[in-house]
Amino acid sequence: MLNAEHAEHDCGICSIIASCRKGTLADWIAELPRSWLTLGDAQFYRGYCVLLAKRHVTELHAMPRAEAHELLDEILAVGRTLDQVLKPLKLNYECLGNQEPHVHWHIFPRYADDPMKLAPVWVRPEAERKVSLGESDRIQLIAAIRSELVRRMPTARIR
Repeated sequence: MLNAEHAEHDCGICSIIASCRKGTLADWIAELPRSWLTLGDAQFYRGYCVLLAKRHVTELHAMPRAEAHELLDEILAVGRTLDQVLKPLKLNYECLGNQEPHVHWHIFPRYADDPMKLAPVWVRPEAERKVSLGESDRIQLIAAIRSELVRRMPTARIR
């Protein structure tokens, strides 16, 4: 379903996107042609990011084909970027939308030293997942992701 007018008032992700547009989201990483990239709140998985479709769409299959393909190209660029910057054992990609009905991807780097590396990230208790990085580490991580992302995708805007 595509409904931009209704979305900005009722959608939590549209509210996050509004903060990205205003430049007020501290964890904003980059604006891509079809999406916004942010650092996620579950930094137990260091480098966890969320890619938010710019347009309010509740289902990927509801997007025009070309737009969906462009968005998937951005997901690939972000995945390659995180792989290069973080050197994880594995990247997990999830596009859920059950709680926030707006197309978005959770991209979780998984590391060899995680004792639960074979389990879905959601099995780990929320209090353990939702940890913050120190300010200096957060700033350095965002800068490293931006640098590599712009190298891979020159259309990325990092202000």
